[in-house]
Amino acid sequence: MQKLTIRLLLISVFSTLFFSCKSYKIPNTVASTSKTKVFTNAYFSNPENDYIYKAHIDVYGHQLGGIFIAKRISDTLHRVVFTTEFGNKLLDFELSEKSFKVNYIVDDLNRKMVVNTLKEDFRLLLKTGHNVDEVKENEGFLIYKSTVNKGFNYFFETKKDGRLTKIIHASRAKEKVTFEFDSKNNTFAENITISHRNIKLKIELNQISN
Repeated sequence: MQKLTIRLLLISVFSTLFFSCKSYKIPNTVASTSKTKVFTNAYFSNPENDYIYKAHIDVYGHQLGGIFIAKRISDTLHRVVFTTEFGNKLLDFELSEKSFKVNYIVDDLNRKMVVNTLKEDFRLLLKTGHNVDEVKENEGFLIYKSTVNKGFNYFFETKKDGRLTKIIHASRAKEKVTFEFDSKNNTFAENITISHRNIKLKIELNQISN
């Protein structure tokens, strides 16, 4: 009985080690000949534009709707404001790759985990230039891999017309966040969806037509 218990314990340990060491990979891809060293996400890059969307946030069963406004205010800094449709401010952030400032946040959202998650989501969404470590491809896409902290970002660009359609943020072992873009060109995304895999948070942004 004792030998059986030890054997089961060893199997459990080795199984845990095997799956924890398994690295995340995009399936059905091959190495690309692309020599790209920096991937550019131009969707929020023009300082002359105010990027305005109707927004819906679903966070742990709480539904929030309103207006999302993003503005590039310097080469590295963006400002993000989220208001109700009546103009009441819900949050106001200023952020770059290395800085983050909360100008305002409503009490219902003022939770450390929520603030940190929104910070990282908006930071990835708005950042323009990303260093590329590796380029893969499949039939329809070039996929640019960029290392960040202890994880990776994967940018999916269409071969046909160079549009960014998806970003996957993953740890070394699994996918954590997916950004999906619906766009007519490579400079503006009309619809954006941000979906988390390990927490109950989803953000939907839909362009407000002029």
